[in-house]
Amino acid sequence: MAGFFAALKKGHFVIYELIGGVKTLSVIGMCKNAGKTTVLNSAILECEERGETLGLTSIGRDGERSDLVTNTKKPEIFVKEGAVIATAEGLVPYGDVSREILEKTGIPTPMGEIIIFRARSSGFVQLGGASTTQQQKQLRDALFGFGCTRVLIDGAISRKSLGNPALADGVILSSGASYDPDMEKTAADTAYIASLFSLKEAGVTVSGGTRFEAVTERGRFFADELNELTEPLKAGAEWLIMNGAVTDMTARELLNSAKLLKNTRLAAMDASRLLLKKESFDKLTRFTRGFSVIKSTRLLAVTVNAFSAYGMHYDADEFIKKVRARLAEAGVSAQVLDVKNA
Repeated sequence: MAGFFAALKKGHFVIYELIGGVKTLSVIGMCKNAGKTTVLNSAILECEERGETLGLTSIGRDGERSDLVTNTKKPEIFVKEGAVIATAEGLVPYGDVSREILEKTGIPTPMGEIIIFRARSSGFVQLGGASTTQQQKQLRDALFGFGCTRVLIDGAISRKSLGNPALADGVILSSGASYDPDMEKTAADTAYIASLFSLKEAGVTVSGGTRFEAVTERGRFFADELNELTEPLKAGAEWLIMNGAVTDMTARELLNSAKLLKNTRLAAMDASRLLLKKESFDKLTRFTRGFSVIKSTRLLAVTVNAFSAYGMHYDADEFIKKVRARLAEAGVSAQVLDVKNA
């Protein structure tokens, strides 16, 4: 651990230059042990060395010394005095910082109520945060209210809501060998998720709160069931906007109406609502004029970790080359970094 921080202090990492003016950063892992805690520690140290007051929270649990599933050693989360932490009360004793309790939020978790405290000494903390986007927004706003200049949120791909642009204005996606023994599959799936986070904005507004909204030359039509929009779709809709989650079940509905949608563009509210498999996404892209989003996500970088908690390690050079190649094929321009070996 000492070697890790020594490397950071020598300017070995480049996260700070990537995050620029991003005020709320989500670090999202494709899986456990993808390397996101290393990314988080780099961002913390680089920001703190520039005098920033950081706020930290998490969608799950992070900062423990060993993975509770694989029993492998994990990097701990280190903060300097002055950082503000939103975490489950049950995790507070596992850290070693002196604390000033700022707020009890009333947000429950399996590990206890989320509290917000200011670190009054440097040391290690464990993070365990809220489970919903609305709760995460509440914590983010509270952290800024306590004087934080930037908020970092630790997350996972199973909670892709952390990529919601209403919550975070920048995302780093972390991928690693723990995702799958097959390097090719890991690279391909990483590129797919990165491509969702890189979708362009549609440039249209949303008028209604219904599940579907068809935008045509004759006006807008709203419905909770797709079959209620048969006539406007048959007449030709420029856009079909989906206001909720877009799942594989939604994809089946759309594909059943593929003949009506061949000249229509599809728009999700944002990338965090796209919960469908790549096969479904690719089919919809082929049978329509493609996908956009109402509000785009700013994907700052993809980080890679060749170490696997399950022993099936990758060759580091080959892995980063493969991820870069797959991202290029998907039209994703985000930087790809091996943070620990930058």
